[in-house]
Amino acid sequence: MRHLCIGLTGGIGAGKSTAARAFQELGASVINVDAIGHLVLERSSPEYEIIIEVFGQEILDPDESINRSQLGAIVFNSESQLAKLESITHPGINKRLLKVLQDQSTKVVILDMAVLVEKPLAQIDGKPLYSKVIVVEAPIEHRLSRLKLRGHTEEDAIARIQSQVTDEKRREIADLVIVNDGSLEQLRAQVSTYWEIITQWM
Repeated sequence: MRHLCIGLTGGIGAGKSTAARAFQELGASVINVDAIGHLVLERSSPEYEIIIEVFGQEILDPDESINRSQLGAIVFNSESQLAKLESITHPGINKRLLKVLQDQSTKVVILDMAVLVEKPLAQIDGKPLYSKVIVVEAPIEHRLSRLKLRGHTEEDAIARIQSQVTDEKRREIADLVIVNDGSLEQLRAQVSTYWEIITQWM
């Protein structure tokens, strides 16, 4: 089935996944790209042994599963280490994503993905799997508040926000921008309005 595939992205705490659920309620399929990313870290994946070979046994839990927090601590502040990890994981993520996308039965498929501007994710042979981009953004104070509710300290929340690209950079590639600065009902209303636009894209 031919799909309209849309990349949905936004900074941490902006409300991207909440917007994705609202699109799903209107009839879109939603693929969580981060969840697919976790699959490449599982023991059954072909990438598992390579990751251990590169990053060492210290990233393993006692049950020999990869500790994502431990791995994250290694790559978070090192561009070279992050590049190594991505060179292993991104090809596998893209292959799995293409397979999941081909199995969808809805006309509209939303790719819920934190990393869209920064990295060549959701691409095959350098071509994006999505044809449109929707960006979700929110005021910094709203994002900090949401991250604190998730258990982050303010210092950690600020560091995570600053480690990502800016809203301005995301906006440069956006076809539509959702501003999540109000209630859940207001967010749903924006999504509903944009759904009308999306149906015209098909």
